[in-house]
Amino acid sequence: MQAEQLLRCLMELHSLSKIPRTGWILAGVTNPETVGEHSFETAIFAYVLAKHSNIPFNMEKAFLMALFHEVGEARITDLPRRSKDYIGKAKNPGERQAAIDILHGMSDEIVPLLDELHAKQSPEARLVEAAEELQIIFKAMVYAKENRGDMSEYMLDVKKYQSLGIDIAQILAKLVGEKLNGYLGQKPYWEVGYSKSASA
Repeated sequence: MQAEQLLRCLMELHSLSKIPRTGWILAGVTNPETVGEHSFETAIFAYVLAKHSNIPFNMEKAFLMALFHEVGEARITDLPRRSKDYIGKAKNPGERQAAIDILHGMSDEIVPLLDELHAKQSPEARLVEAAEELQIIFKAMVYAKENRGDMSEYMLDVKKYQSLGIDIAQILAKLVGEKLNGYLGQKPYWEVGYSKSASA
């Protein structure tokens, strides 16, 4: 691969440091974390969970999965969860093709690792999935603590959290939920953006 092509790839990956996580914007957070920050923190969470688990992990695989798991968003951008019912079936294939195009000539190992991640069967895939979802509710806790936006919706994420067999992840998720609930107080969740027409 020529240096010019490598540099072009790095420029695309750099855009992840500028693309905001849309869900936080819709929740009222100004200047929220970027996709790049989310991916970086997911890798950190994966490391912490692995260090406090008795399960053996290939951490090189786990780190690559975590760091590159949103690479397709460099072209597609970050889509909020409320878009799922409209483009859900197209999202994963679209992000996969975007990842192939972005990484073409730079690396041929990342896309197969992302396929493995989405299958959630290997220990590393389950580790990174648990780490990513934990990072999301952790970030909601942080924003609630800082009084940034309405984080009441994310109590649902806490209730639905799956540790995928990683015990420390479940313990941390429970603690995050307790603190998030404390910061929210009696604030009720008002569901906006998910209603359907009668013909849906």
